[in-house]
Amino acid sequence: MDSFVKMINRISRLSALYREKEFKKLGLGEMHHAYILSVCDEPGISQEELACKIFINKSNVARQLAQLEQKGFIKRQSDEQDARRLRIFPTDKASAIEAEIRSILANWNQTLLNEIPSEQQAAILSGLQRIMEKAETEMCKKEQK
Repeated sequence: MDSFVKMINRISRLSALYREKEFKKLGLGEMHHAYILSVCDEPGISQEELACKIFINKSNVARQLAQLEQKGFIKRQSDEQDARRLRIFPTDKASAIEAEIRSILANWNQTLLNEIPSEQQAAILSGLQRIMEKAETEMCKKEQK
């Protein structure tokens, strides 16, 4: 039997391939949805806050945001109190595809879970939530040391 982490990694990779295919139709890369949804949920979020929220290093966030800005999905503005801090805002183009992004993600989740009874789905999701929170806690402890 495969290890837990190996199975999670395989699901993650297959999900990335699905997102890559579906989001390409919208002019996005497979991880761009995380940026767009976060910025739509929190207009004005800083690059640093966004990096923390989606667990991606700051230099990768800056590169991905540059691509999204070039494609017209976001705009970056200097913070009024600290000109070194960049605030990220969605454009109308990002807002226009937000619902479609959420639908693509929901469809994939439904595809993966549709043969599992709903009570088991709830237990699986609850267990995964606890595991995810544990992983986040452990990583935060290690980063603080």
